[in-house]
Amino acid sequence: MQNRPEVTVWCGMTATRVIGAYLLRDNMNAERCLQMLKITCGLSYLAGKTSMNLFSCTMVRAWLDQKFPGRWLGRRGPHEWPAGSPHLTPCDFFLWGWAKEEVYWAKPRTMEQLEDRIRNVITSVPHDSLQKTVDSIPSSLRKLVDAAGAYIEF
Repeated sequence: MQNRPEVTVWCGMTATRVIGAYLLRDNMNAERCLQMLKITCGLSYLAGKTSMNLFSCTMVRAWLDQKFPGRWLGRRGPHEWPAGSPHLTPCDFFLWGWAKEEVYWAKPRTMEQLEDRIRNVITSVPHDSLQKTVDSIPSSLRKLVDAAGAYIEF
């Protein structure tokens, strides 16, 4: 649909809750990424629809190193993001598809309607879906290891 309002959304997800949503009308850059992380990160597990390229910026990496020493992954981070693996986080393989379908079912026409719908949908993710999604991570990682890092279908 042409001229549909758009917004960048960041969330974190655990087996028991969704952290966020952080909504951004502007394009994401390193400064906005750092601001978003400072606002949303009182947590020990991160999974978000944030470009990992932003995590390679010096100021963002320095903040992550201070806040989560040795516990984050990204380009030039303590744990390299595996090449060719954009769908390893629960947000990527569950939350975004589910939320997008739920948000656009209501056909929001204005930015305010879109943002309200996103917030409502993100706060209503079924708890059993969160748990099942997180529980599926080990088997997905096993498939990736068994395929020696090659592309696999999830």
